[in-house]
Amino acid sequence: MVFGPPSPEDEEADRNLGRALREGRTETLRAFAVLAVLLQAAVLAVGVGGMLVWFRGQRLVGGALVVAGLLGFGVVIAVYRRFQRRTAT
Repeated sequence: MVFGPPSPEDEEADRNLGRALREGRTETLRAFAVLAVLLQAAVLAVGVGGMLVWFRGQRLVGGALVVAGLLGFGVVIAVYRRFQRRTAT
């Protein structure tokens, strides 16, 4: 049951997640959080911009959002590659 009391498997998963977060590197967690937020913002910008252009005919605002979203994807790729190079040993 989703909203019932936690099962033993859920409690074990929570303990494993807590242990992984404590033992993991803060740099990795920070990079993951930054990339997740940037990627979601880029997806949102491209999606909303595309809908504004297609359905409303708002080429200026929609086009700007699409371009900003595509630039956001580029930033995500650059940040990920920089993180990969920095952590590669």
